[in-house]
This record gives sequence, structure tokens and C-alpha cells, in this order.
Amino acid sequence: MKTIPVLLFAAMLLVSCQTSTVVKDVHMRSDTAFGPDVLAYLDLFMSLNAQPYYSTAVGYGFKTFYTGPRKSHFSEAWSYGRQMQFEKGVSRRGACFFRPCLPTREETGVVAMDEADFVAAATKGLDFELAGKAGKIVGRIPAHAFRRVLDLKSGMKLPAAAANKAPVAKAPVPAEEDGIADDE
Repeated sequence: MKTIPVLLFAAMLLVSCQTSTVVKDVHMRSDTAFGPDVLAYLDLFMSLNAQPYYSTAVGYGFKTFYTGPRKSHFSEAWSYGRQMQFEKGVSRRGACFFRPCLPTREETGVVAMDEADFVAAATKGLDFELAGKAGKIVGRIPAHAFRRVLDLKSGMKLPAAAANKAPVAKAPVPAEEDGIADDE
């Protein structure tokens, strides 16, 4: 009798750890496949999480979530001498749950990737560096995170090339007055 609650608890724990999913956005007419949220870097009082994705609207990339004692001011992403497109997200002060409280900053960002680099990362993983005014962090995303996105993408119904664009409104046709066309 006690095994049923234990099994239910274990199932809930496993489901809550699963972060890979496909999200449909009806307003932008896009689908996004998110891989697992992985710990890319860990140090005393500092961490960097990353989550690979594929979006029918913007393509391949990964989200970053930095937590540390100060602002990172990340502005660039690099991988083995190649600069990657990086876009800063939000920066905010983290919540404090214990006393004495250490000041904590949370910052997000997005790194864009092309399909060839994403597929290569699905076989060997990705080592990368985020750099900014306050320093740099070298992180690693394991290959299984990228593979999960590609697996989810293969199950998505991908739209035709024009399906993500809003339909073009047709200009109204002027009505002829009294049904008589002007010949002059």
C-alpha cells in the first residue's frame, strides 16, 4: 500500500525534471522546441544555465541564464575563435531567501546558431565563452541537449516557407457607380 504513494511521488519528480518541450505560439504562428535546461558553468556563488532551442520563426540557438554576485555585462559570445550572435536579455536583482543575504544578480541572453553548427553540437557538444565588461565565463552544453531539440523538431509539423507570414490584405475593388463604366 505504501508503494503506490512512493511511485506517484517518484513519477511527479521525474516529470518536473523534464524541461524538453514544444511550445506553440498562435499569435506569431510559430513553434519552438526547447531542449533540457543544463548547467553550463558552476563556480562558488556563480552559475550559468543554458537551454538549446529551435524556433520556426527565428531558427536555432540557446538561451542563457547567469546568476552571480555582480552584473556580468555580457555582450559577446564566442566558440573557438568564432564570434556568435548574442542578444542581451533582462538583468535584475535576485531574490534573497536566507539571512545573511548575499547580493545576487540574474541576467538572461540568447545566442543564435546556424543549422550546421547546431547539428555539429548535437554530436560533440558545444564549448563557448560569454564575455563582457565584468569578465568572461567559459561554459559547455552537452550534446544530448542539442540532440533532444533535433528529436523534438523531427516530430513538429513544420510550416511551409510562407506560413509564418501574415496573409496579405487585398485592396478593395472600387465599385462602379450605377453599374455604368466610364469610357472616356
